[in-house]
Amino acid sequence: MADFSGKWTVTEWDDDSFVKFFAAMGAPDPNMALGLFKTVETYEIIDKGDTVILRIPDPASEGGERDIPFKVGEESEALGPVGVPVKKFTIKEGNKLIFHETAPNGQKNITVRELQGDKMILTKTHEGTGVTGRCVFKKVGSKL
Repeated sequence: MADFSGKWTVTEWDDDSFVKFFAAMGAPDPNMALGLFKTVETYEIIDKGDTVILRIPDPASEGGERDIPFKVGEESEALGPVGVPVKKFTIKEGNKLIFHETAPNGQKNITVRELQGDKMILTKTHEGTGVTGRCVFKKVGSKL
């Protein structure tokens, strides 16, 4: 299994694909996708095998960061990007970290983080329509 540990920063982002994805998911304002990952330019993944922690910047939290833990092979709940709780079932397959997600409105999507060398490709696909949002991260400290 691949180790996703490290700090990651956005290098490529497709605004249009994420606006379409958020619209398909039923977000109240799909345009909130504009700059979504640009506001959280760098975040950390701590990969402990059966537990994966996303450490994201959060000015409202003590220390300015918030940890979002997930257990591989189990369902958990975390706040999604529009501030509503999302159920997530986490799987690791080779170089992929996969979240099967269900929003409160019943909409489902699959989020895949795929390692390709020092890059991580994040793809969010709406299950009902196939609409996909995609961005690319690079590991902080690496040269592409």
